[in-house]
Amino acid sequence: MISTLLLIIALQSNADRIETLTRIDDRACTGDQAWCVGLVEGVQEGEPVVRPVLRHPDALPSGRTTKSEVEHFQPWTGLVRLADGGFLAGVQVETSSMYSGGGGQATELRLYRLDAGGDAGTTPVLTVPIRSELMIRACFSEEDMAQRAGACHDEYAFDAVLTATGEAGVMPVFTYGTTATAYPRGVSRSEDSLEKPPLKPADLVKTRDPKCSFTRRFTFDAASGAYRPDRKLPDCSDYTTP
Repeated sequence: MISTLLLIIALQSNADRIETLTRIDDRACTGDQAWCVGLVEGVQEGEPVVRPVLRHPDALPSGRTTKSEVEHFQPWTGLVRLADGGFLAGVQVETSSMYSGGGGQATELRLYRLDAGGDAGTTPVLTVPIRSELMIRACFSEEDMAQRAGACHDEYAFDAVLTATGEAGVMPVFTYGTTATAYPRGVSRSEDSLEKPPLKPADLVKTRDPKCSFTRRFTFDAASGAYRPDRKLPDCSDYTTP
């Protein structure tokens, strides 16, 4: 009986602490819709910023803060309740680019610490890419089509999962796991694919990039007021920058 209770406690302590929210229009709400995360505009060092705010649905600020010329903002569909009565809530920032024969879009998570009143601090405590999809034209002639075995676009994808499974004081410890893939085999944004040997049918597969498919643990550093990874993150801008 005691061992069973200890197992239950262990499982509960390792459970993901991120509460899933449901996005409704320009807000993200708890399952009972008692609380919602909205977005508010502000200014930081002379630059406009968008931060999350947590309120009862009828107390959220009016007006939408969802788009600029280059960025699209949405509340993150996750919420972490802290032992001191505060919260962690986030803003998803989507960017996109279009170019001849292709384009791409990427999403970055900016996570803020909110006080018990639901108001965010001035700067994010964690900023990480969470999703991207890129497609780049690779054929400009019939000869190119033959060399590329008919695969006339390079495709890049990046997906990340953030879970909160541990604690370091009031703040949770986050596990950040990513998967990066490229198609066809061997392509790279830093190289001209047409200068490589002709593709074969066996190359027309999606491959995982081991450098940008990784796991890190983020722990809150009280001195800096931000999360720090247990190891340096690799440069994955070929996947995460449209």
